[in-house]
Amino acid sequence: MAEGGLPSELDLHLLECPICLERLQQPKSLSCLHSFCQDCLGTYITKEVSGKMASATTFPCPVCRRMTHPVNQAETKDKWAGQFPTNTVIQDLIQLRERSSEPLHGKPCQTRGNITSPAKFWCKAMNISFCETCKIQHHDILHKDCGILNVTGNQSKRPNKETYAPRCYQHGERMVRYCEDHQLLCCNECVIEDHRRCEQVPKVTEYCQKVKAGSQLEDMQAALKKGKESMNALVKDFDEQLQTMIQNQEMVLQSISDLRQNVDKRLDKLQKDITDELIKLFKNEKRDMEESLRQCERLMNGMKNTLKSSIKAVEENDNIETIVFYQRGQAEVESCKTLVTEMSKSFTSVSIEHQIVPGHDTISDDLMGKIVVKIQPRCIPGGHSDLGKSMSVRRVKEIGKFSIKTPSDKKDSCSYGVAYLSCAQIVVSDYSKQKLELFTDKGQYLHELTVRGNPWDMCRVDTNTVAVAVTIPGGICVVKVEASKLFLTYEINMSNGKPCYGITHIDGKFVVSTGREVYSVTQDGAAKLLYNYNNFCCSLTHDPIKGDTLVSVSNNTPGVVAVSRLSADKRHTDVMKVGVVKDARGIDVDREGNIYVCSGKPYNIVQMSWDGTHVRKLMTSSDGFDSTHAISVCGDTFVVTNTGTTGDNFIRVFQLY
Repeated sequence: MAEGGLPSELDLHLLECPICLERLQQPKSLSCLHSFCQDCLGTYITKEVSGKMASATTFPCPVCRRMTHPVNQAETKDKWAGQFPTNTVIQDLIQLRERSSEPLHGKPCQTRGNITSPAKFWCKAMNISFCETCKIQHHDILHKDCGILNVTGNQSKRPNKETYAPRCYQHGERMVRYCEDHQLLCCNECVIEDHRRCEQVPKVTEYCQKVKAGSQLEDMQAALKKGKESMNALVKDFDEQLQTMIQNQEMVLQSISDLRQNVDKRLDKLQKDITDELIKLFKNEKRDMEESLRQCERLMNGMKNTLKSSIKAVEENDNIETIVFYQRGQAEVESCKTLVTEMSKSFTSVSIEHQIVPGHDTISDDLMGKIVVKIQPRCIPGGHSDLGKSMSVRRVKEIGKFSIKTPSDKKDSCSYGVAYLSCAQIVVSDYSKQKLELFTDKGQYLHELTVRGNPWDMCRVDTNTVAVAVTIPGGICVVKVEASKLFLTYEINMSNGKPCYGITHIDGKFVVSTGREVYSVTQDGAAKLLYNYNNFCCSLTHDPIKGDTLVSVSNNTPGVVAVSRLSADKRHTDVMKVGVVKDARGIDVDREGNIYVCSGKPYNIVQMSWDGTHVRKLMTSSDGFDSTHAISVCGDTFVVTNTGTTGDNFIRVFQLY
């Protein structure tokens, strides 16, 4: 700062608060001689000691970190800043800086109307400006010892620095001495009160000459220079780090934006794929259903016209027309019976669902779930399946027989489950070799699939999906049949760990037997007990007409239950007692609700009405069976597995005609 005048442009930072970096307001000086705005210093002190103990008695200077003691520690910390002395020198320089922004004229000259002589001096005590002439003629006569500042920056006329020394904030006296022991500027009163025992308390001028004479000042200046360079390096480094962080933030934000775009593209593709699959499956099912609809509509319209025309021909007594429409009607009735018979073999209900795998939170191929077409077999509506001959009165003939021992098998098969599909393919469970085998109904071997555990009973889930009960470990394997091959779709582990023997599928859930108990099982393995029988439940099936589960119970005692009907509300009804059927094994239902049961002792295949009131033997041991076990009905055809102890393991195919 230029001595005796306004600060130079390089020294203007001395008038700024190091905390807020603005012009100092009510500048307060700490013992280290750094000055701050009173409000800034108060906020800093409160924040600095807020996390410390309430008994804290010092705080670090915001600039040099020197520990500073408040003037009166007894007062609250929010009042400490106001205790420190006001830096009057800086306050005066700020006022001069503000005054210098406008033309300055001496007060005596202005009084006389002379505004041509610019002011060169300013007296703080009188708060009056003087030109050089007025200073000599007026000011110096009355105020020889007051501090007067040269406001022109003229170095040739320096005011008396000693008379303008800063004053002590405790006593109001000029600080004219320096205590070397405490390293503090002090006034004469301070020396008497606080520094009488200090060894070195010279005058400020003497101490300053001492410092200049030695190397301390040069050492301090060199240290300041070095410290300034260190701070400059740190400032530069922090600035570079800050810029790097800003660049990193921008790069990360851009990366997140790019990722979002990629995720959106991926989701769009997954959505398109699953939508395309839905449209494809829907079109296929819609095409097949519309073709069946048109076929039925054509025959219905033909029969309607024939009926109307035949009635008219009779009324008009037209013999020729009557005979023509009679023959035409007979042909259409036969066509209707044939069509109903054919459709009843694969008459189903179709539902299309969107299945989502729970818990997925990654962008994977199955994130969007999958489209599942559920095809459930059902009966011809309205009881019109009786257009053909009832299944309960049809004759039985064998149309095929083949061994289920494949060329790769080294030991005999043991088939406790079978599923006859509408595509004329048969899936067999092989308990002993822990696998499933696929054949055509003509006996051609197609494929096999190894399963985890020992497979027992089987059931159809839809037209090309089967489920098999597994004993050890207890659970269910769901298998799809596609392109003459078997594919494992998913597995269900029983929550209670029990082995599964009998199995059927009802309304998206499985019903299994675990010995004597029958459970309803969800896809996550949760098991709910439905009923506890008195003996081993070998096989289960679903009656689509009544909506019940049919259970074969392996009893040999006459008069006890052999076949039971179990409703969804856990009510059970005995359909058949032990008699014609003993040791009941495989069980299934045809489209009319007739029940088919394999009897172990004797080896019979029995057909009965839904309530067991009408029973007839379809096949007996005299027909070549030595151990019937599993049965599956498809349309007017059924298959039976024979698991004899002699190694004669085969499947026989029968037709009701």
